[in-house]
Amino acid sequence: MPMNRSIVMSENQKEMNESLRKLYNGLQPYCRFLTRSKWDGDDLAQESLVRAVQNYPVSQLHPSLLKKIAFHFWIDTMRRKKINEVEWICDQHSEAKVDPSATLETVQKLLEKLTPKQAVIFFLHEAFLFRIKEIAELLNMTETGIKAILYRARRRLEKGNTAENDPNSLSEKDTSVLIELMCQSLLEEEPHVLIEHLPHLPMFTQTEALFRTRHSNSPLHIFRMAA
Repeated sequence: MPMNRSIVMSENQKEMNESLRKLYNGLQPYCRFLTRSKWDGDDLAQESLVRAVQNYPVSQLHPSLLKKIAFHFWIDTMRRKKINEVEWICDQHSEAKVDPSATLETVQKLLEKLTPKQAVIFFLHEAFLFRIKEIAELLNMTETGIKAILYRARRRLEKGNTAENDPNSLSEKDTSVLIELMCQSLLEEEPHVLIEHLPHLPMFTQTEALFRTRHSNSPLHIFRMAA
């Protein structure tokens, strides 16, 4: 005897609801990290999922797509509310998402003007909206030290100074690696691409032990979610 059509529809609805529930639960940690708030994060996850369902079939939804929707929605929200200003590097980032050559040019210009440490800290703070406290914890530095580096970085960019003859300059090989990591982070909109390699860069070697012990318990682990 054929199964009642209403029963089939009910089962399909249950499967869809369960799929959406799993997607929402998987998106929550990422949104809470973006917003630095449990409540704002949950609201962002819900709004992002609603937008996704309005524009895509449920069968096509996946964590990577939802993270991208959430990221852009949160940046738009911050701009509208003027909670934070995304400066030069983030403006370039918006253009570079569809143009790898523009991304490369942006990163190269940043490393021409700043020391490697200044560039990385400025990059995390402005392009990915990391807070000073979070960067300080990540790099095993004081918040005062991070603030001082950001101040000097902005001064260099404003004055157009270059980082020539800097005692902390990287080798050509290490500079190429850093450029590649920063470009990949921008293009994939994933800061972990750079963060996971920081302990292996000469100017951050002292962070290796700290990074290794903290990483499993850090909010940054959410970026390891499968794309």
